[in-house]
Amino acid sequence: MSRRLCQREDELLDALGRGFLGNEIEEHIASCDSCSELHLVASTLLDDRSQSIAEAPIPTSGGMWWRIRLRQRHDAEGRARQSLMVGQAVTLTIAIVLVITFFGADVVFAARGVIDSIQLSTPLILVLALSLLLVPLAGWVAIRQK
Repeated sequence: MSRRLCQREDELLDALGRGFLGNEIEEHIASCDSCSELHLVASTLLDDRSQSIAEAPIPTSGGMWWRIRLRQRHDAEGRARQSLMVGQAVTLTIAIVLVITFFGADVVFAARGVIDSIQLSTPLILVLALSLLLVPLAGWVAIRQK
């Protein structure tokens, strides 16, 4: 059994949402089975929604005040955490720049010596690659923990 669709169903739903059915729509509902069924179901759902809203418990002012303060505290903690992260990133950048400025040539010479002395093998490369992937991921997870 296929349900026949009516072109005026959207108009009916709009009128039900506004809460006012005009004479023309009421006459159409009486003559159209599809719209009659839609009106019955939609009006029942809208009545149930209105009743649920009317019966919903209103929280106490103290409870609402506590929730607002708790949300403000969480927001302030998030902003402070973000500011600390920015400060740490800036401090680390400045430290790296200072090390490179003061010890740049010595560090480059020592780094070249260390790199030349390393015998690269497949297991060593895999361990280095894995650590390069896992260390930032572990840092991100640690930061995201509350």
